Amino acid sequence: MTIQPFGMRLAGISSYAPPQVWSNEKVAARLRLARIQRNAQLRQERGHGLTPDEAREFATSDRWVRRFIGFGERRFSAEGQGAIDLATLAGRRLLESTGTAPADVDGILFASVTHSYLYSPPDAALLQEALGIPILQGGLPREMKGADVSLACSSWVAAVMLAYALIRSGMARRIVVVGADRMSATINWRDRSFATVLGDAGTATLCEAVPAEEDWFAPERFWSWLDGRHAEIIQTPMGGSRAPLRSAEDFKEGRHLLAMDGRAVKEVLVPFIGGPGIAAALGKAGWKLDQLDLVALHEANLMLNEMIIAEWKKGGFRGQVLTAGGRFGNTTSASVPLALSLNADALTVGRRFGLFGFGGGLSASIAFGIVRHPMVITADVG
Repeated sequence: MTIQPFGMRLAGISSYAPPQVWSNEKVAARLRLARIQRNAQLRQERGHGLTPDEAREFATSDRWVRRFIGFGERRFSAEGQGAIDLATLAGRRLLESTGTAPADVDGILFASVTHSYLYSPPDAALLQEALGIPILQGGLPREMKGADVSLACSSWVAAVMLAYALIRSGMARRIVVVGADRMSATINWRDRSFATVLGDAGTATLCEAVPAEEDWFAPERFWSWLDGRHAEIIQTPMGGSRAPLRSAEDFKEGRHLLAMDGRAVKEVLVPFIGGPGIAAALGKAGWKLDQLDLVALHEANLMLNEMIIAEWKKGGFRGQVLTAGGRFGNTTSASVPLALSLNADALTVGRRFGLFGFGGGLSASIAFGIVRHPMVITADVG
């Protein structure tokens, strides 16, 4: 007997951003403090302070950030908070706003690169407990699908793809897909390349089964890419199993924090997403650029995204670009759903959309769909 596959819709999206705002001026002041501290340290260690090139890595201003990155501010979590705290606030609002009982959820996919704990427990398990999703049914253990999904800035779109596979196959009916990151915990205050862009946010999206004829997506509308040849472009040098932190010196030098070659990102990722990446994804879906009514791109850098959109326009794209307006910085796994939650009026029934995650690895995850039902969208972003 042939089993009819299910379709999937996005029934609701909820987002949360911490109330603590860090302006570009505040980031610049924090970098100046780090420069003073580093200069004093080097005078003790080598007899002279920072070289001009070294000092330049600490230099920034509101004007510089707005011109080269496009962000005006970002949000930082309080000390002691992690990705699970951001996700819990968004998840609770999601269940409340959509009228979904915790017992109706049978899957959690937690997209994040800033796991609340280094190796264990997984955030998906922590969220099950935080949302009160029952572990028993009829006196027996209740089946619950779950996984942490970590694919750099492609994590959330990749998690939506995995949710689709589970729902389409009938293995799950309602999955909460989280995109949450506390990126402020990864900042190296000796390097403006990440210090000026990263921010914190949590999102939760309810992916729900629908009849096949009401499917928002389709297998051919998901496209993924990996290229480990450029792994060093965005990398955390130490802290994992391959190179654990072994000394206080490693920690003091920030070898467990993110590092990025911004020039290489611009030279490799932007042309790829702007050209062959979108062409391959659209070719698989059987769509064209001029059929996209709206798109949401991972907000690593608004200026880089403008370059990508400019390339798409050459190919016929005339749709609406949904963004967070430069108010929250690069929130990694949260960036695409955060942009969706802040542009609820654009997500009207009948519109064709594209979701684009891309970043470290290098990696990319792209999804195309058609809004076929109204969504419940809430944003608690202050």
